[in-house]
Amino acid sequence: MSLSFALPGGLQRASTGVQQLLAVPGAKALAVVMLLPFTGIYQSMVTSGALDSLTGAIGLGAVVFGGPAAISIVFARLSASRARGLKLVCLIGAVQLPAAAFSAAVATASQNALWVEGFSLLTVVVLWVIAFDIVNGSTPSWVPSLLTIGGAVTCLMILDVLASVVTGEVTVVLPGDGMMPWVWTGLTTEWAVVGRSLAAALSGVSLVMLSVVFRPVLLDYVTLRRFQMGSAIALCLIGLDVAGFVANAPTLTIVVVSLGLAVETGSNGGDR
Repeated sequence: MSLSFALPGGLQRASTGVQQLLAVPGAKALAVVMLLPFTGIYQSMVTSGALDSLTGAIGLGAVVFGGPAAISIVFARLSASRARGLKLVCLIGAVQLPAAAFSAAVATASQNALWVEGFSLLTVVVLWVIAFDIVNGSTPSWVPSLLTIGGAVTCLMILDVLASVVTGEVTVVLPGDGMMPWVWTGLTTEWAVVGRSLAAALSGVSLVMLSVVFRPVLLDYVTLRRFQMGSAIALCLIGLDVAGFVANAPTLTIVVVSLGLAVETGSNGGDR
């Protein structure tokens, strides 16, 4: 005996469509790269003040959510037509945009209970690890993976909040009218940061969309290696700017960053 309902049938078709999109070669790798920052890395950046300006948020989103890792997958591994590729990016964006808004609201609301200066320094380390991985294609064996770093950052944030609550530095106010009104209040209270976080995610999604649309042309005119190097330097500068290290000598900072990224890991011979 079989019963059919309109809603389950629609959900079934939607689920099938999602599965078909994710079955495209390179699709899952692209989704992982674009959503990886939400494992704790992006929240640490927000807490450290990386979204203090709209232009900074757009630049951060372009290199974190739609940076060289995502574009490398689009160029080299994504085997899909232009239309199917755009559908895939829209699917990832449908997850990324609300995740960016929620992450910004929660991270901002937790700032009073967090050691912001410490997380600013931690953000510098995380961004340098990402940049080093972009340039060299790998990191030294003693450096943990980005997923491990993101999990560690999340654990540190939770422990920091718990420590602040236990010591009485902050007071937890429980929602009185239910969880959803409480979440909505958090989103609307921090609307400026949430808006900049959405702009960051949208800039990353837009950059990946452009790479899908213009992939045939870009493959002829863009040297991916140079783009990777430029994006890696941008990541490092964003991290140093968040920590307040680049205000006095930006030119010298760029030189030092470039030299640091040029260090060979030993697993590859490097470009001579």
